[in-house]
Amino acid sequence: MKRWISMLLALTMLLSLCACTARSGGAAAGQEPVSVPEAQAEEPAVAQEPETERQTEEESETELPEQTAEQTQPEEQPAEPAQKSALVIFFSSANTTDADVVSAATPYAGDVSVTEALAQMICSQVDGDLVRLTPVTDYPVSYNATLDAAKTERDEDQRPAYQDLGVDPESYDTIFVGYPMWWYTLPMLFYSFFEDYDFSGKTIVPFNTHAGSRDGGTYQTIAEWEPDATVLDGLAVSGTSVGDGTEQTVKDWLERLGFAVD
Repeated sequence: MKRWISMLLALTMLLSLCACTARSGGAAAGQEPVSVPEAQAEEPAVAQEPETERQTEEESETELPEQTAEQTQPEEQPAEPAQKSALVIFFSSANTTDADVVSAATPYAGDVSVTEALAQMICSQVDGDLVRLTPVTDYPVSYNATLDAAKTERDEDQRPAYQDLGVDPESYDTIFVGYPMWWYTLPMLFYSFFEDYDFSGKTIVPFNTHAGSRDGGTYQTIAEWEPDATVLDGLAVSGTSVGDGTEQTVKDWLERLGFAVD
């Protein structure tokens, strides 16, 4: 009897389970699919620039600001005057550190020494640079004292110092050299000058003033000092004859040497 009751209970539970399963399946089959709103639809992934590239561009913009027109334009420099091809360098005892000193040992043509007057005439004809050879120590003002000083320099074969020239004589193609005759030779200041510079391959043109000794063989002396330079025929002018008529003498001399004169 108990056995039949157990079988009946088991059959009842089986039937109940089948009925629940059928209801569950019917609800699933009749359910409408849920649509995803368009706004929530998954967008395709957008490739992003690597962080390092963005940083590089930002840094570049920071480090390289836009330049203004003033910054990009090179600053204009004033043009330096062009050096001329000829140098006219001269000495007289009037070339002193004290511009107010007038040497009695120097003959004058107007306001300048006769040697300077001659140098100015030459310089204006060849369009050269005019430079004074000025001693570091001035010569005496009196005539006799200057003669004594010049003789002492010659006898002792001295090499007196001169002031800075402000130019490089070796950078010129042609060098005119002017001086008065002192004790039958060049002033010893020019001995110093020619020992300091090498004019190989250059053209040297001497000129001088004198009181009767003309060039005293000094043109040949210069040629011996500068064997690799071309030393042209010089111009010797008496100090007492330097004046207005000397300009034509200078012009004729330069033309004979082949210079184009003004």
